[in-house]
Amino acid sequence: MSARVTITNQFERMIPTQEQEDAISRMLFESSGGALNASDMGTGKTLKAVEVVDRGGFQVVLLVAPLGTRLGWQVTFERQGVELPFVWINSTKAGKAHEESWNRQLPGIYFVGTEYFVRKGWIRRKRTKIWDKKEPDIVLFDEAHRSQNRDSKTYKTIEQVKSPMKISMSGTPTGNSFSGAFAVTKWLWPDLIENSYYNWRNKWCLMEYDHFDPSGQKVVGEREPGAFFNSLPCYIRLESELDADLLEEQVFVELSATQRRAYSELEKKMVTWVGNNPLVIEFPVTLRGRLRQASLGMFSVNEEGKVFFENDCVSPKIDALKNVLENRIDGESALILTDSKKFANVVCARLEGSLPWHGDVSQDQREVHKQAFVSGEAKYLVAVTSAIAEGVDGLQHATRNIVWVSRGDNRIINEQALKRIHRRGQKQQVRSFEIVAVDTYDSGVLSDQVAKAVEMNRILKANGKSIVGGKKR
Repeated sequence: MSARVTITNQFERMIPTQEQEDAISRMLFESSGGALNASDMGTGKTLKAVEVVDRGGFQVVLLVAPLGTRLGWQVTFERQGVELPFVWINSTKAGKAHEESWNRQLPGIYFVGTEYFVRKGWIRRKRTKIWDKKEPDIVLFDEAHRSQNRDSKTYKTIEQVKSPMKISMSGTPTGNSFSGAFAVTKWLWPDLIENSYYNWRNKWCLMEYDHFDPSGQKVVGEREPGAFFNSLPCYIRLESELDADLLEEQVFVELSATQRRAYSELEKKMVTWVGNNPLVIEFPVTLRGRLRQASLGMFSVNEEGKVFFENDCVSPKIDALKNVLENRIDGESALILTDSKKFANVVCARLEGSLPWHGDVSQDQREVHKQAFVSGEAKYLVAVTSAIAEGVDGLQHATRNIVWVSRGDNRIINEQALKRIHRRGQKQQVRSFEIVAVDTYDSGVLSDQVAKAVEMNRILKANGKSIVGGKKR
């Protein structure tokens, strides 16, 4: 699974800020062989690492990261013009072929999910040699706090990886306790960090008596706050500015095989079969809406040719949504936005603690749902952008998080929907995640046929005319 993600002009090369440039230069010219990037969300940890790879001319790159980040990394590498092949080492036939390329140390960016990386490093309780028999030019370890337990298989696996340059990334590198800083930094600087954890602990950690700890003491913090990280050769911590009250991030997903087939057939032929029923697009100007539906989930078609979503339909976007809710927003509440009423109902059916907000929900019921959301009785409000964009106040007191499952075509409506949360009275930094299906209309990819249809629609509207069934009306 090494397919290149097609990046269109929709995603222009990102230009680092001066603060990011300073961090990139510091990592690029670091002589100790390691760097710990503990920057906040929204400060470009991925961008900085990609720029180091690009400018450093590294040819063999090992990237260990959670599976859910793969497309984000792949898109960023391509967006920044890195021409190395991006391949995924996994248990598939293609993945094993990529592993063989890794063993031969052929140029490329070798992505491996953290869990699979660890699994390959062990046979029962014995460590294998797969990761320590090769030495890539650079190793990128994303969400490095997963190795904070020095007794864990994750730490004992990453510890095997040798490279002249290693970069660990995590906004919370110590995990749940400052003691986690030992394992995370020991891999980066094995000759600098004390060999004995207990010697390190006695030097840097604040302790208190604990009857249940074998040593009689437990770590409750850092002896001198900030001293340990300031002692490291290359520690980077960019924090979100207080006046930058909106952080926006894209989460990338791929369509399932059945979705991709339907999407491609609609683009090329304006017809696709779903089961025994065909979906026929009669007018090119209506194709965009169907393509949006195809990127949300695998839809169904009834005998009358009507499109609908089963509650259990295949949907990488819902999988990504759940991942964002569980792992990216710290268990907080969220406003979930989509342009599809049908799909909003599917999200509600599959997401516990959620309530709908769209055209089929009466004004009285909307008020009930709003109060439940603001009070915390409901954790998620799943809204159609056009239904919630105007005349709704008070949601800023319910959450600071927004997740876009899909945007509508109307930029103003989208902006107004965002302002339900990002508005006066919001006391916290707003975090906005947009789930984007790559190589689709989501990411600005339009076939020539669709692009022409869109342009024709624009021209017709400009002339004050519409065409239905070949007749002017």
